[in-house]
Amino acid sequence: MYELLAGVYDRLMADVNYDEWVDFTEGVFARFGLRPATVLDLACGTGAITERLLKRGYRVVGVDLSPDMLAVCADRQEEYLERGQLLLLNQDMRRLEYPRQADAIVCFLDGLNYLPSKEDLTQTLKGVAAALAPGGVLVADLHTEHKLATVLGNETFTEVREDLAYIWSNDYDADTRTVEMNLLFFVSRPDGLYERFEESHYQIWHTREEIESAVVQAGLTVEGLYGDLAGNAPTATSERFYLVARKTNS
Repeated sequence: MYELLAGVYDRLMADVNYDEWVDFTEGVFARFGLRPATVLDLACGTGAITERLLKRGYRVVGVDLSPDMLAVCADRQEEYLERGQLLLLNQDMRRLEYPRQADAIVCFLDGLNYLPSKEDLTQTLKGVAAALAPGGVLVADLHTEHKLATVLGNETFTEVREDLAYIWSNDYDADTRTVEMNLLFFVSRPDGLYERFEESHYQIWHTREEIESAVVQAGLTVEGLYGDLAGNAPTATSERFYLVARKTNS
């Protein structure tokens, strides 16, 4: 079942320019004169960012709440696991435990929006601070209010392909700032039949002030909060915040 979901997820995200995100990350490294040996990929999922970091020569620690996601990542990156270049940890990001310290941590594709409250965001960032070496950086993104309330909002998206069909229905609650995303998939099988499965996801948005406050409460320094990967300031129609934070103390 999960192999189906993982395959569908990667196909639906096929238009994401992962390399551009990693380019942005390496630009942050250059900005601070960092040459990270190890990068921790928080909420790594099936490993799209993980794979690109590995191919650029970094040792990667992938962390995800889902053991099934990690299993798919492990299957795809078996060679790196065997060489000791990749370590996978099954953890809730709110209780991140890494026995060493990483030179850099990334959390992409709105992983932080799955945290249900500002307190959870702060708690997660405190774990990030503990796992970062002095001078290390966090590079992350979060969906904005505009993305969750307006672009996704109370919308329904459908698509029918030869071997896949889905219905993606959203319910937005302005009081809780939460969008509930209900996805219904039909995926073709080798016998010609279609297998049905469902997924529900919940995301919450945080204001710029709340994000910056959580970073500071975690003991990190906000080095930048941008509206795009070009480093421009956020606008009212920005769909993501791109956060750069740094551990400046020892």
